[in-house]
Amino acid sequence: MNEKDIHQAADQSHENRGLSVPATPSPKYVLKVRRIVVPIDFSEYSVSALRYARAFAQHFGASLILLHVNEPTVFPSELGYAPIAAETLDQQLREDAHNRLKVLAAECASEGLKADAVIRVGRPFNEIVTAALEMDADMIIIATHGFTGLTHVLMGSTAERVVRHARCPVLVVRENEREFVAPA
Repeated sequence: MNEKDIHQAADQSHENRGLSVPATPSPKYVLKVRRIVVPIDFSEYSVSALRYARAFAQHFGASLILLHVNEPTVFPSELGYAPIAAETLDQQLREDAHNRLKVLAAECASEGLKADAVIRVGRPFNEIVTAALEMDADMIIIATHGFTGLTHVLMGSTAERVVRHARCPVLVVRENEREFVAPA
């Protein structure tokens, strides 16, 4: 007897007894996702995480917060001068990042998604966690670069720190993620 036969027999048995079989079990809990923070550093990894975030946003009817964090530029004072002022460079980097985020937000909008472009300055993991808290995010979807060995020890992992400190669920998209999200 195969699985189909078993299900048919069970259905007939319930019908004979006057019992109804629900088509799908009713969920005890409903996950509400209204706002998703997606840290973007413009790497291929963060673009991959954005694909996941788009799918989640479409499924839940959530809005996206595309977040880029600039670390302040610091020039060593021993050099005595800098060819370009740190403030000017930081401002230019922020403007460039904001323009790039607006392009990504427009792509999301073309799919019917609401997406805001947000720039913050500071340590990336701290700013991501703080932004998610301040913006009442229900989820963070972040990429990991997959650094290992000495590079991981020296640079650490922003995603790892976000997972440790965030107050909302965090979905980490790995470097070689599976293609669960198919392009539309």
